[in-house]
Amino acid sequence: MKRFRKKRLKTFVVILIVIWVITAALNAAAFFIPGFATWHADHFMKFAVGSYGRLTGLVSFSVGEIMLTIAVFLAVCTVLGVILLIFMHRSALFRRFIKGLLKTDIAIITVVCLIMTLNCTMLYRADPIDPNPSVETRQYTAEELLILRNHIVTKCNEYSQLVTRDEDGMAVYEGDFRESAKNAMLNISAIYPRLSGYYPDVKLMMYSSLMSQMYMEGYYFPFSMEANVNSKIYCVNDPEAFCHELSHLHGYIFEDEANFISFLACTNSGDDFMIYSGYMKVLNYVANAFAPYASSMNEEQQASFAVTNELVDRDNIFLTSEMWEEVESGALISTETVSKASDAFTDTTLKLNGVSDGIASYSRVVGLLLEYYDGILY
Repeated sequence: MKRFRKKRLKTFVVILIVIWVITAALNAAAFFIPGFATWHADHFMKFAVGSYGRLTGLVSFSVGEIMLTIAVFLAVCTVLGVILLIFMHRSALFRRFIKGLLKTDIAIITVVCLIMTLNCTMLYRADPIDPNPSVETRQYTAEELLILRNHIVTKCNEYSQLVTRDEDGMAVYEGDFRESAKNAMLNISAIYPRLSGYYPDVKLMMYSSLMSQMYMEGYYFPFSMEANVNSKIYCVNDPEAFCHELSHLHGYIFEDEANFISFLACTNSGDDFMIYSGYMKVLNYVANAFAPYASSMNEEQQASFAVTNELVDRDNIFLTSEMWEEVESGALISTETVSKASDAFTDTTLKLNGVSDGIASYSRVVGLLLEYYDGILY
């Protein structure tokens, strides 16, 4: 019996070592071999979402959330088990249970690291997106930024009057966000071929109240190949959030690139509501980028300075006030505390993956938009 256990343990260790070696080799290849990570993003991700993503997409609930719930449960059990072991170390049965639990933890961590490498970390080494191949990257002026800002504001004002609204003046969508988002992504796959292929349905998160406290519209689960969206966000945010998370599934892992893909998909969809959502997505990023230059505008620029209308101001929200009341009433921890912890975690995670400016990288979409509109607006 002891010989069998030793042999089984040896096999377990060998398998773990093999997986860790593969994981390390993949990370090294992505870092040192030019073009390898880009090839991986272009080809492997289509296979992953078309197979594993198709499998997890068979159920309507978020498999990733279930995985996270189980992970938290196992972590709590492990900590409590190790503490109890101090008092129950004489029990052979309990020692065997803790050993089994620790082996399970190690196995799960090992497999998760491999999946995260394949579906997430390697993608940070892929070549950046080119928003406008016909122009060379350059520094843009404050005047060009103002032109971009005015264009975005004008489009927001225009489409705010084209969307359907209820009796209270709040925007409503009468279509299916899931299908509209998938069609919008496929529509721009001629521009970015990586976006072609299969898309699973975006899933609404069970823990949407917690996501709201984190000020997160959605989340990409690499270990379940799922695009998840906060079910409580205001509907104007839905189209761009759906497209943003779907872009991660097809290998665009950087947040600014996902924002740009989302903008492009929505504004080229032919659907007024989707188009409105796309422009609203980047409104604050562009406005905030221009804010430091606002005081130095000349008279001509001040005269042309576009102002958002009342509908846009009303729609420029994360959650409705009623939804915020619902979230806050059921909160166990204050939103301020949760939000700060979430920002710190996201910032650290991005920096560990080579994104030097961390959470601020979301706003880099302004640079992509300036380049995209080069030759169109200025």
